[in-house]
Amino acid sequence: MSSQRPSFAKRQRETDLKDKARQKRERRAVKADNPSQTKGPQIAWDEAVRYVESPMPVESSVVPAEDTPTNTNDE
Repeated sequence: MSSQRPSFAKRQRETDLKDKARQKRERRAVKADNPSQTKGPQIAWDEAVRYVESPMPVESSVVPAEDTPTNTNDE
C-alpha cells in the first residue's frame, strides 16, 4: 500500500497545478476583455495631497553648491 501514496500525492499536486493554471487563465481573460483606459494607479481628485517631509534629512554637503538657492535680496 505504501507504493500508492506517492502516486496519489503526485496526482493531487498535478490537479492542484491545473486548477491554479485554469484560474490564472480566467483572470487574464477577464483582464484582457476589460483593458484599462489609463496606466498606473488612479488618484481621486477629491483627496487632499499633502506635503510629507522625508524621514531622512539631506545634509548640506550632499547638495552641490550650484543647486542651493541663494538670497538675491541684498538689503
